[in-house]
Formats: sequence, C-alpha cells, structure tokens
Amino acid sequence: MPLLELLGFDQDHMQRLHHQLASHPLMQPDRLADLALRLDPQFVRFHDGERTVASDMNTILSSDPQRTRLRRTLENLHKARAFVQIINIRADPEYRAVVDQCLAEIERVLPPGDRLMNRDASAFLASPGSVTPFHLDHEQNVLCHLRGAKTLLVWNHTDRGVVDETSLETFFRDGTQNGVGYRPEVQKTAAAFELQPGDAVYMPMGSPHAVQTGSDVTATFSVLFNTKVAVRRANAYRANHVFRGLGLAPTPVGASATVDSIKGNLFKVFRTAKYLSHGRIPDNGAKWY
Repeated sequence: MPLLELLGFDQDHMQRLHHQLASHPLMQPDRLADLALRLDPQFVRFHDGERTVASDMNTILSSDPQRTRLRRTLENLHKARAFVQIINIRADPEYRAVVDQCLAEIERVLPPGDRLMNRDASAFLASPGSVTPFHLDHEQNVLCHLRGAKTLLVWNHTDRGVVDETSLETFFRDGTQNGVGYRPEVQKTAAAFELQPGDAVYMPMGSPHAVQTGSDVTATFSVLFNTKVAVRRANAYRANHVFRGLGLAPTPVGASATVDSIKGNLFKVFRTAKYLSHGRIPDNGAKWY
C-alpha cells in the first residue's frame, strides 16, 4: 500500500497532498520521542521558550548532549511552548525502511531523466500554541502531518519580494539564513494550509515557511530529498555567489535554464578543484550545501 498520495505531483510548485502515515506505529508521538532520545544528540534540536514568526531560527535552536533538558521538554510538551526537531532519521535502522519507501514512491513520479540525489527525513513534535519561525530549508519537502492541528504558511519560492536573490545565493552557498527574515508586509502573500492528520504539503527547495500549532500537541514527519534538477538549480545559486564575490553581476537564477545549467556545471568544476587542492575527493553522495 502506498504511503504517499502523489497524484499530480509537480516538484516546481507547492501543493496539498495526502498520506497514509498517521496510523503507522513508528509515527506515534511516543515512538518519535523515543527516537529523539536515542539518536545522537547533534541530530535533535529544540526550543522551549517564547518565540514569534519573526524569531531568528539561526539562534533559538539548541541541542542537549546530556539529554536532560530534552527529556524534560518531551515530557512537558502538553504545557510548554516547545518544539523538537529530529533530523537524520534515515540513519536509524528502525525508521530507514519507511523513509526509503516514501522516497521510492517520490522517485517513481519524477520526470524521465530526473532522479533523487539526496535522501533523508525529519520529524517535529510541538506543544499547543507553538510557533516555528519563518525560515528556508535546503531540501525539497513532503511534509506529512500526523497528529493535532496546525497552520502551515508557505511562500512562493520564486517570489523575490519575500527573499531576495543575493540572500538566496548566500543561503545555498554558505548554508546560513543571513538576510532571510520575516517582514509583516509579506504575510498577505503566504499560502495558508490548515493541516489535520493525513494531510501533506509539498514545498519546493528554498520555500519560505512558518508554522502555528493549534490547541493540542502536534507531530509531523517530513520526507526530505533533492532531485538532480533541484541540485542543478542550487549549484547555479552557488555559482552566482562566487561570481558576485568576484565583482560580477550575474543574471538571476531562473532567467535562463541553459545559463543555469552552465553555471551549475562550472560550480561543480570549481568545487572539484577546491576539494582536490586540499587533498580530498568529492563525495557525490554527500549533501550539496
């Protein structure tokens, strides 16, 4: 039985989808909490204080090597305004099969010649009335809602009135969100998805988004990936960052597919040369950011 319902899937556009994961034994909040406590602490980040949609995601998340604060946060999700982010889930032997099934279902609906380059998953547990601030992700994301109610706000990833070109170049080149910040005037351009268990939303790579949970503890599972097409686009942003650092004024990504492809290939050559100059061999299976 398919876990994801991907009829009409289009990786270039955000869209509402559905899934069959909400009743899966591994997707129950207590099992996800167990996962958070057994994974390496570097893969579990959380925040248990006040925050708004405009809070800085670069600074609010922390990890807990001793797991003491993390355990307390998980035990008090019902009353604390907290959220817990669990990443690198595919590395866990118990979860790998379900993650791989989801990824295989996505790969089957890609256009001919495209394929998955990076594969992973993350999960989120959040308190009632919890806010996940405005931010971008480096991955394409099929966000599958599992428990409770939440409002997901997503902005068009091509709208440069929300995030400008140079901020995106920095984001894809350095992995930082410097220059990526919420402004009240962009609120009206967001698409609002009211999510219940079984609902899913696909977000293209680099889609700005934020979350507000309802009156119950929520759980969400995100299937994360990058296709060959998306990686080429990201490499074009990275090439533009390099060109801009040389004092040039490159054309924006998306203006020409041919130019973007050339830029992406040039960046791959640049990256390979840089790796080799440091005595390293590029790992084509590694994440590209």
